[in-house]
Amino acid sequence: MTRIKIVTIGEVRQKFILQGEAEYLKRLKPHCKIELVEIRTEKFAKLEERERKKREAELVLSKLQGSQYWLLDERGAQFTSTELSLQLDAARNGGISSFTFVIGAAHGIDRTVKDSAQRLWSLSKLTFPFQLTRLILIEQLYRAVSIQKGSPYHK
Repeated sequence: MTRIKIVTIGEVRQKFILQGEAEYLKRLKPHCKIELVEIRTEKFAKLEERERKKREAELVLSKLQGSQYWLLDERGAQFTSTELSLQLDAARNGGISSFTFVIGAAHGIDRTVKDSAQRLWSLSKLTFPFQLTRLILIEQLYRAVSIQKGSPYHK
């Protein structure tokens, strides 16, 4: 079974986001195991931005334990849902059974996290709050699975 880890800087608290995530996580359950990791950074709020990003990066990298990951970034490559499905399927066929995605905070993410990412991926040219980004990512993962299974969801 495919394992997916989604690491976010910040905690998701909005009820409508959590409800949406719960629905798509339930739909994904038969196909993959998803772990949501929230990095709480309130203790860094008073630090200057550069130091705050550095501390957040240390926490993010500690949660990745050396695994390869995609960083969601506004300057990253964009894919259609079908292209994403094909990318994930090709990686799985190549023996990769675990995927990690990292979502940074509103003020951005330290260069060390960007430089070690396997891929920079942009969901859109639009800017979204990290909470909504995580919901969209989970929905797109479900859509990718649906495309692979030939489900009518994507149509």
